[in-house]
Amino acid sequence: MHVSAPASSANLGPGFDCLALAVDLPFELVTAADAPEGFLEVEGRHPAAVAFAAAGGDPEVELRWRSPIPPGRGLGFSGAARVAGALLAGLLDGLDELTARDGAFRIATDLEGHPDNAAASAYGGLTVAAGEQVLSVPVPAGLALFAWSPSTTTSTVSSRASLPEQVPLEDAVFSLGRAALWVAAMSTGDLSVLRTACQDRLHQPPRLAAREDSRSVLEHLLGVDPVLAAWLSGSGPTVAALVPAEVDVSALADGLPAEGQTRVVPVASSGGRAVA
Repeated sequence: MHVSAPASSANLGPGFDCLALAVDLPFELVTAADAPEGFLEVEGRHPAAVAFAAAGGDPEVELRWRSPIPPGRGLGFSGAARVAGALLAGLLDGLDELTARDGAFRIATDLEGHPDNAAASAYGGLTVAAGEQVLSVPVPAGLALFAWSPSTTTSTVSSRASLPEQVPLEDAVFSLGRAALWVAAMSTGDLSVLRTACQDRLHQPPRLAAREDSRSVLEHLLGVDPVLAAWLSGSGPTVAALVPAEVDVSALADGLPAEGQTRVVPVASSGGRAVA
C-alpha cells in the first residue's frame, strides 16, 4: 500500500499554531513489498515510523519513504511524515480513507505538539485548527507558494523556547484580527487584504531577530509587487510567499541571498490520501 501527504507552511504570519497552507511537495510512504525503486528505508526513530506504531501499525511491516520536503526548514517535513505514517496504519487496518485521515490528524497532532502542520498535511488547502476541530478552506485558483530556504536548519523546539510566555494585549489583538482576515480573504476571494493579513506581533519578531538572513528575505519579498503575502514558514528558516501561479521566479529571486534555494510550488488542494 502507498500513501502520500503534502508539505505545509504554518502560521502564515499571525496564525500561530492554528493556520497552515498545504503545499504540493509530497511525503510518500509505502510498504516495502510494494516499494518502487528510489524509496529509502524507514528507520525506527523516523517520524513516519513513530506515527505508524502510534496508530497501531504492525511492527513487522517494513516501510519505505521518499520526499522532496527539506527537513528542519519550516515546511512541515515531520508533520507530513507523521500524517502519512498514521494514515498508512489506519488503511492497513481496514479503515476507510476518511476515518483513517481523521485518526492520522489526531495522532500527528499529539506527536507534533501543535495541530497546524498536521491539519494541512491531513486535509489540504488552507486549514484552520483549534484543538481537534479543523476546517479546510479552499484556496482561490491561480495561486502558488514561493519559498526561499537556506542551507541551515532551525530546531522547532529551541525556536519555540525562545518565544515570550506573555504578550501585550495590544499585540494579541493585532495578530488575532489579521489571522481572521486571512480566512476571510480566502473565503471571499478578496486577496487585496493579504499584505495586512500576514502581519504578526506574536512569534515572528523574536524568531526573525535570531535569523538575519530570513528577516532580510521577508522584507525583500514584501517589497516585490507580485507577492500577495509573505511570512516566516513555521519556525523557519524558510520564508514563504503567496504569489500568482504564473509569477516570474527570477523577479522574486533577484536580490535574495545566493546561497539559498528558491522554488515555486502549487498549493495542495487535498491532503493525505492513498496513492492508486
